Amino acid sequence: MPPVSDTASSSLSNKGQHFAAHAARADMALFMEAAANLYHPKDNAEGTFPLNVAENGPMIPFIQARLSGILRQSPPDWVFQYTDPLGHPDVRATVAAFMEKFLCQTTVHPDQLAFSAGASAIIEVSAFLLANPGEVVAIPAPSYPMYTHDLGAKAGLERYDLQTHVELADHGPVGPVTPARMDEALAEIAAQGKKLKILLLTAPDNPTGCMYPAARLRALAGWCIAHEVHLVVNEIYGLSTLPGQVPADTISFAQIMAEKESPFLHLWYALSKDFAMSGLRFGIVHSRNEAFMAAYGNANIPHMVSNLTQWVVGELMQDEAFLTSYIAQNQQALRRSYETVTQTLDSLGAPYLPASGSLFVWADLSRFLDETGDEHQLWLDIFHHSGVLLTPGAGFQHQKKGLFRIVHTALPADHLQVAMDRMAAYLQSR
Repeated sequence: MPPVSDTASSSLSNKGQHFAAHAARADMALFMEAAANLYHPKDNAEGTFPLNVAENGPMIPFIQARLSGILRQSPPDWVFQYTDPLGHPDVRATVAAFMEKFLCQTTVHPDQLAFSAGASAIIEVSAFLLANPGEVVAIPAPSYPMYTHDLGAKAGLERYDLQTHVELADHGPVGPVTPARMDEALAEIAAQGKKLKILLLTAPDNPTGCMYPAARLRALAGWCIAHEVHLVVNEIYGLSTLPGQVPADTISFAQIMAEKESPFLHLWYALSKDFAMSGLRFGIVHSRNEAFMAAYGNANIPHMVSNLTQWVVGELMQDEAFLTSYIAQNQQALRRSYETVTQTLDSLGAPYLPASGSLFVWADLSRFLDETGDEHQLWLDIFHHSGVLLTPGAGFQHQKKGLFRIVHTALPADHLQVAMDRMAAYLQSR
């Protein structure tokens, strides 16, 4: 984007001036540069490999083919009219049935669902309704950098990063947050004169790929209910699990919600990752809090999913044979791309956290930092010398420098292998 003049900026509100001057993502400009110069073995052999944005590229052709068939049909009349701000009732019923069978394995009532235009909108509207400006959301570090923006930009919530480890070896195989750590966080936040209002977990996690055992999730749910803190579990990668690497005692948080029937428990989902449809902007919130759902319907009007998209998704979700086949294919593709990245890291002697799911490998490249320890410079050097663009570690709020997120699903499998070969060659030459 061209620079903003002082005159133009001063015409805006204070918030407008802030957003004009600060990019939502630190890596977005380089992502757009890389996306405009993609590697192709014949047409652009010196092109770039953007592995910093969480997209499920290898699965797009499968979704594209199925949606093309749906779009050859004539949409019903309601697609062209206003509908319920929570989502069209028929589509909510269809999505509820999909979640019951494939994601949650428990009863999900359509009246306990709402749709918004993407995961970011779900986060933003939920934050606006669950907490007041200045209240705190606790998130285990490292965690998704854009949570800061989505929770703070309009709702005005503050992010508190729960530090649980420094070295990857100290993380452990499952989600690291415990009730004891929450007691410490509550005291730390209170000592700052602030109020903890939300605990936000992602399962599988972004960027670590870890999951929480059912017993620990139940304990955290009990802690949150006792302290009147909302517990939100984001299951946006819930069907993107790695075969053979999912702990046997993990369940969807929806099952704990059904057990406890508490107004303090909520679940987020979206179709951008598992179903490779980030451009269709379809987010889902599930809650048994009737007041929250009533408020959501009134606050969601500017964030509604288009009726055409709702209809297409509804048609897709009725095709159980396709869903069953697609989910299995997705998980096998995840296994292959994950191994492509981890084998490269093994060859470099670079530690990483073994994942149970998600689209990521969280890798420790700190041994390749120069004497200044400049993580940002290493990130730029990898991109400029190998063409591989990783997600920089700074926004994840991890204490150790030199960690990066690698999105192993961003490219076709053969392109990913070339990217790993080039990154490894550069790092070995440093």
